[in-house]
Amino acid sequence: MKRYPVTFLGTALGITLGLAVACSSNSDEHAPMVSDGGAPAHAGAGGRSQVGKSGSGGTAEAGSTGENDDGGMAGAAGSAGYASDEAGEGGEGGAWEPGMVVPVKPGACSETATWPHATPLEGISTDADEQLLAITPDELDILFLRDGSPMSAHRDLASTAFGAADAMTIPDGYGTKDGVALSSDGKTLVLLATSGPTAGQSFAAFTRPSRSAAFDSTADATAFAVINQRAIQTGQHYAAPILAPDGKSFVFSAFTPIPEGGFPNGFQGVSLVYEAVWTESGWTMPESISMALFDGSSVTRALPSGLASDSRTLFYFDEGSGKQMARFRDRPDSPLYGVVELDTRKGAVPDAPCDRLYYSSGGDVLVAAE
Repeated sequence: MKRYPVTFLGTALGITLGLAVACSSNSDEHAPMVSDGGAPAHAGAGGRSQVGKSGSGGTAEAGSTGENDDGGMAGAAGSAGYASDEAGEGGEGGAWEPGMVVPVKPGACSETATWPHATPLEGISTDADEQLLAITPDELDILFLRDGSPMSAHRDLASTAFGAADAMTIPDGYGTKDGVALSSDGKTLVLLATSGPTAGQSFAAFTRPSRSAAFDSTADATAFAVINQRAIQTGQHYAAPILAPDGKSFVFSAFTPIPEGGFPNGFQGVSLVYEAVWTESGWTMPESISMALFDGSSVTRALPSGLASDSRTLFYFDEGSGKQMARFRDRPDSPLYGVVELDTRKGAVPDAPCDRLYYSSGGDVLVAAE
């Protein structure tokens, strides 16, 4: 992969470093992103040390089929309410001294990973044309297109092949063309409206009681009220939604729709990547996380495809270059500072330990081991 350093403007860098030295020595053992008060502070975190891969490689082969309600997006009373059963560890207090360097713990995903060993995903890739839509971090549930038709499949262990895929029934007025989001427990699906007055501007959740059941056809847009209203006010359209594995953030692309007569000369629209955080009342007003680093036009969008289990690596497809990218940050609430090119690994989604990467290429769904 190719590593590209990103240079910040002097003012932004000064703010970032200023905030860095104010952090404690265990600043990355952070509290959850979601607070009672609302949106995250997207100010820069502290100085970086060398980032490498953390955690033990491999996937836990033993485990249940994930039928419990822990983690991911656990909807209260079947609504689009999302919860996490893990609270972030608080950093230890400590006296700050001038010149102190705050170390940054390695993230779940390594910046030097090459993902060289790719094979067709057993039970999913066939002679048909398959395209990955979403897969849960535990690798047990997958959504994909087969010759354009949405399909779902499940397996009990990540070490085994997926069972026979089932055709999905997508509710009227919604579609998969602009991407889907799947909760980490596999029981909540987020789709974008494709018809009606809010086509392209309205997200809704669809739930199911278990991983083996079909998703209900009843759309619940309650949790997305603020995000959907924002689209109406700004005139922007949405695409490529993804849910953080811990259910605490929701990332998507927002862009200026191309008018019927095309844009005027010298203007191609604007696209940005936004992130909203979860509160008891639903998703907050989103904030841009592309931050002039990878904003694009309406024809060169950055389309999110996955988040690392610690929310410190964003995977996205860059329409401008036609290549998959990964961007990194020191904390889940700090800026995405650098980019690694993943070439043709379109729609890349990592597993929880980030030692396997799922993506689409050449009409197949592939899995690559690091």
